[in-house]
Amino acid sequence: MTDKWDSDRNPLTENDRHKILSRLHSLLYWLGKFIPEQEWLDGEKIPLRDVIFQFVMKENPSPEDVQGAMALADALDAKARKLEKELQQRQMTKGEAHMLLDEICGLLRGVDDIRKAKGANAPILAKAMMDRVQDERRWLSFVKKVT
Repeated sequence: MTDKWDSDRNPLTENDRHKILSRLHSLLYWLGKFIPEQEWLDGEKIPLRDVIFQFVMKENPSPEDVQGAMALADALDAKARKLEKELQQRQMTKGEAHMLLDEICGLLRGVDDIRKAKGANAPILAKAMMDRVQDERRWLSFVKKVT
C-alpha cells in the first residue's frame, strides 16, 4: 500500500522530525494505523496481524498462549523503540520518515492490542475499540474543520 509520503524525497528537517516524533508520542498515535500484516523478528517472518488477531479473539487463552503473546509484545515494543531511535537520529527523506512512523505505530498498536486482550472479552473489546476509533475520527474531522 502506498501513500502520499512514499514519493516525498525532500530531506527531513529538524522541524519535520520534531512533528513526526510528536505524532508518535501523542495519545492517538495509532489512529488509522494497521498492525503490519507481516513482520521480521529475530530473522523470522511472522504473520503478525493474524497472530495477534488469533490471540485477541481466543476466549480462554492458555497460560502458554498468554506468555507467548507477552513475549511477542515485548519483542515488538523493543523493535519499535529501536526504529524510533533510528527516526530520531538518522538522516532520511520525509517519505522515509513517514513510512518509518507508520511501521512504528503499527508495531505499537500490536503491542497495545496484545497487552489489553482479555480473552473472553475480546468481541466486546473489539467493538469498543471500533467505537473509539470512530469517535476519534469524528473528533479529528471536527478539529480539522475548526483549524
